[in-house]
Amino acid sequence: MEKIVLGRKCILSPVKDCDWASEMVLNPAIIKDPESGRIHMLVRVSGPYPEKQLDGKPLPYPIFMAYGYSDDGGKNFEFDFETPALAPALEYEADKLWVKNGRGERVPAYHNGCLEDPRLFFVESDCYLTLACRMFPPGPYWEQDIPTQCAPDWALQPDSPFNIGDNYTVTVLYKVDLKALGNKDYVNAFTFITHLTDPKYGQDRDVIIMPNKMMIDGKSQYVMIHRPVTPDKYDEFEVSLPTMVISAAPDFYSVADNATRREILYTPQFNWQGTRVGASTPVIDMGNGEWLLCFHGKQDDEHGYAQSFMVLKEKENEFPEITHLYPKPWITNEADFERPAKFGIPCVFFTGLIRQDNELLVSYGAADEFAATMTLDYNKLVEILRKYPYNK
Repeated sequence: MEKIVLGRKCILSPVKDCDWASEMVLNPAIIKDPESGRIHMLVRVSGPYPEKQLDGKPLPYPIFMAYGYSDDGGKNFEFDFETPALAPALEYEADKLWVKNGRGERVPAYHNGCLEDPRLFFVESDCYLTLACRMFPPGPYWEQDIPTQCAPDWALQPDSPFNIGDNYTVTVLYKVDLKALGNKDYVNAFTFITHLTDPKYGQDRDVIIMPNKMMIDGKSQYVMIHRPVTPDKYDEFEVSLPTMVISAAPDFYSVADNATRREILYTPQFNWQGTRVGASTPVIDMGNGEWLLCFHGKQDDEHGYAQSFMVLKEKENEFPEITHLYPKPWITNEADFERPAKFGIPCVFFTGLIRQDNELLVSYGAADEFAATMTLDYNKLVEILRKYPYNK
């Protein structure tokens, strides 16, 4: 296996004196402020929340965002556990499960129950955040992964007004004010924009948006990569395995249900991608219309998640295409803190990626219990990746 890892470091463990971050801390997103140079981090955290336990239901473990930052290029991070940076509303009554989107339209509050797996990125110089959300909070999912276990019974009925299936994951989009975030002014740091996926198509997460609009079919459009678990629920596809899909829309509000075009970007091809394959981090600009994309695969619960890389090349009036792809599980769990403990599935899960000169700074979840960083040799990675041209 070609080695590109320069170092790994566990930066955060569950915070036992903070109720809302006492069980799991994982899957941190990072972004570098071009003005201050500060690296901002949002990390997924959870803890018990007895105040919102329904009669006859397990103790809920809502998932929050905690804020961290580094002023030394990612060598050290400081964290704020005084209050969550972003928290789910945790309502259970139907009339309280609506919010206004960025256009002032009344839409379902799919982010009411939990905020998972952040990705931070720039689109046309503005900072955005995607989150994989559920309408109702999970229970102790590391013991029993049943997303419906804390949901009210009425919400799971076929005639529910929210069409959330089995409390499906829906990806939502926020705009982020980095100055307010750095000042810990969380009220003004996040503006809810819209949901980017629709639960009627099943679960969908691991969403990234390309940094600039692209000309697709003669129109300037946003391009989104996402991972539907059941892509065959879309009319365009017959594939039933979790798959990387690429979609285009003129605005963020159209992509969930009115995308102008969708295509399969990549389907599982190797054993290590047997049950999951999806984008892991926002893309890195390689120049000359090429983009470096980190992606993940999961073979099964025994082998868990691994990471690899591909190169996307822009095409005139078309979606970008894959030109190179490393076909093996390039980065897997090796350090002690990356091996299963409370959560039984091996997991090295990248959620943030920043290029700093000839190194890549990665933020990732380790064993679904810890937050960590890793440094990669960018030049070596690209040199090796160029040896693996991709053929559909």
